[in-house]
Amino acid sequence: MSHHVIQPLLLILAAAIMNASYTLPMKLNRKWQWEHSWLAFSILGVAVVPTVIAVLTVPGLWSIYREASAGTLLQMALFGAGWGISLVFFGLSLPLVGVAIAFTISLSTSAASGALLPLLGKHPDRLFTLQGVVLTGGILMIIVGVLFCGRAGMRRDATKSSAPTRGKGEFTRGFLFALISGVLGSLLNLGLAYGTGIQEAARLRGASAVMTSNAVWLPCVYAGFIPGVIYCFYLMKKNATVDGIRTQAAWYYWLMAACMGLLWYGSILLYSLSAGELGDLGAAIGWPLFLSSIVLVSTCIGILTGEWSPSFRGPFRTLVIGLVFLLGAIGLLSQAGRMST
Repeated sequence: MSHHVIQPLLLILAAAIMNASYTLPMKLNRKWQWEHSWLAFSILGVAVVPTVIAVLTVPGLWSIYREASAGTLLQMALFGAGWGISLVFFGLSLPLVGVAIAFTISLSTSAASGALLPLLGKHPDRLFTLQGVVLTGGILMIIVGVLFCGRAGMRRDATKSSAPTRGKGEFTRGFLFALISGVLGSLLNLGLAYGTGIQEAARLRGASAVMTSNAVWLPCVYAGFIPGVIYCFYLMKKNATVDGIRTQAAWYYWLMAACMGLLWYGSILLYSLSAGELGDLGAAIGWPLFLSSIVLVSTCIGILTGEWSPSFRGPFRTLVIGLVFLLGAIGLLSQAGRMST
């Protein structure tokens, strides 16, 4: 495998490790409810940390937005808002279908739509070429692999305890919520695919190739953090925990939220850099690679921590099948990346 493919793959792996572990600091905020930690992360991690990094790495940052067309900025905001709403839908799906099913549906949908939408929107002529066939094959393998991993998770959970019975209507509603979450979640990737003009403006002002994407992400995350904040305040009011964010906070709780932001946004930066090095189809190829790598890394962490064990014989075999499909998909998408350079 040539150097120009190995390097972006390593960047995607590093991004996946950061993304798979960015929620770990929440475990230290033991006295906070989920909505407290997520609100702090939304403010610091999704808004403040990206702003500080963008200001430090993109000269004349604010002038880029003043000179950009209103239509471009509106596109970025819509993509970001859609991504932010996807987080809310994902949260709503969890109590209806459970973590394993919600994660499987959302991730597989996001992987497929995040790869196909940039291809259809910017390079529709390539869909029926050999490169398009290879790309489509890789996407299908990712969907199959993620479904196997999700099935393994459900079978493993069933061996531990009996799941509560859910009504058919609730399951259907949760399935649709997770499906919507996956489609909208891929819109963050479209922010990068359609923000090349802003990236070029950042480059002309002296930003390095690594950091030009910061100028694109900022309008997206500004719009995206708003739905999360609204949802957290809704939960705090519903659960009567509004005062808890102040009265139950230790001094380092907000610091942990900032660390979550550094890990999360750092993974986005590494992903965007890898997408740029994969060629002009980087956004189509890099996104499913990124998501499948997160599944691989998360699974490895689960094995190391005892969450997964060969003692779960049937579920573990299903998991291995899923990982084989994901690794095969990485190989196919890497081949598609070589075709575009």
